[in-house]
Amino acid sequence: MAYMRWITTIIVVLLAGCAAFSGYMSLADLASSNQSKLAQLSVGMNKDDVISHMGMDAAKTKDGIVNNPWTVETFIGNDGFQYQVLYYVTRKNPRFTPVTKSLTTPLVLKSDQLIGWGADALYRISGK
Repeated sequence: MAYMRWITTIIVVLLAGCAAFSGYMSLADLASSNQSKLAQLSVGMNKDDVISHMGMDAAKTKDGIVNNPWTVETFIGNDGFQYQVLYYVTRKNPRFTPVTKSLTTPLVLKSDQLIGWGADALYRISGK
């Protein structure tokens, strides 16, 4: 009896190790993790701190891998400064639909400094 318990324990540990080794989480877990991390951001953080804080987690979906950040856009604003927008998935996609920008929260950086996040912050710099 103790032998079977020991074997079961080893099998559970090995399976858990394999699951952890994959390095991927579900898209719902990634979105939830990103949402909670947004609450801890501060305006003025530098880009490296933002990326470090948000993490490099990834989710595996039927459409492929969803990384952190999901996508990045860079442009020069009318004021001559460089802006970078990091998009992080913060909502799970509806069934049978791919991940799109509408499921993300943009983090807006000006000259590598976080100036805001969310649709309003993006609108203030792009007018879109």
